[in-house]
Order: sequence, then structure tokens, then C-alpha cells
Amino acid sequence: MIWWALAIAAFVLEIFSGTFYLLVLSIAFLLTGILNATIQPALAVNITVCAVLAIIGIFIVASLQRRKKLIPESQNTQYDDLDIGQSVTIAQNNGGGLYQVHYRGTIWQAHAQKQDLSQNTQAKIVNRNGNILEIQPTGDSSC
Repeated sequence: MIWWALAIAAFVLEIFSGTFYLLVLSIAFLLTGILNATIQPALAVNITVCAVLAIIGIFIVASLQRRKKLIPESQNTQYDDLDIGQSVTIAQNNGGGLYQVHYRGTIWQAHAQKQDLSQNTQAKIVNRNGNILEIQPTGDSSC
């Protein structure tokens, strides 16, 4: 019964920590509790089984985390940004290449290299700089 209580306690603590190591301990406690309920070995055997399961689980979690760190983060967020390639409509020319555009049902700030875009001109998003959309007119690749 103590193994079940330890499994629940480790699981609850894992919810607050988010490290996966307490989850490994919780699983080790749970499997030891199942072992204890089925064949009822001596306490020393239970502790040994729990320790071995915990060590194996911690090794697996550590190797998965190490492997994840070896995969480089994408430096080109252009492919991660779902706004790129979407269409916008010029609402107002603010001058100096700055515009207000209609996008996703609201007004966004936008910047374009071409400074003579008129109202209601269609453009597409080519990049994003914070909350400012980088746009170019549809059909114009000079930007």
C-alpha cells in the first residue's frame, strides 16, 4: 500500500515541477506496487526493483533530453510563421513606407519598401518584425 501512496505523491509533485524525473519515480513506485501486490517479495527486493526501475527511467529521460538539445533550433522563423504568405488589404498609407492594413479582422501596422501603395491595394505578408508586418504588393517582386 505504501508503494501506491508514494506513486501518487510523486505524480502530484511532478504536476507542479514538470521535470519528468518525478514521473519516472512515480512509475517506478507504481510498478513496484504491482510487483508487491502480485508476488509479495521481501522488502529488500521491492526496494531494489524500485531503485533499478528509477535508475533506468532517469537514464532514459536524461538521454532523451540530451538528444533534444542536439537538435538545433530553427534560426529561420519564416517557415514557422503561419502569417507569411497571407493576403492583406491596405487601409491607409501613413507615409515613409508605413501602412495600416486589414488582416484577420483588424487593423495591423505594416511596412513596405514601396512607398506609393494606395488604399484597397492587395499585398502579401513576406516577413514579420515583432507586430509589424513586412508586406509587398501582390504581383510585385521588387520589394
